[in-house]
Amino acid sequence: MIIPCSEKCAYEKEGLCTLKHATYSSGTPLKDCPYYKEKNKNKDKAPK
Repeated sequence: MIIPCSEKCAYEKEGLCTLKHATYSSGTPLKDCPYYKEKNKNKDKAPK
């Protein structure tokens, strides 16, 4: 199933949700997504 994702979420890649299975709610749902998880800012930065 293809699920569009426009959030800055750990499961988002190229505008799509990459979560492969239902899991527990994140506790901090955003809009219509109960699985929203903030991206790790350290992984988003290129090494110096």
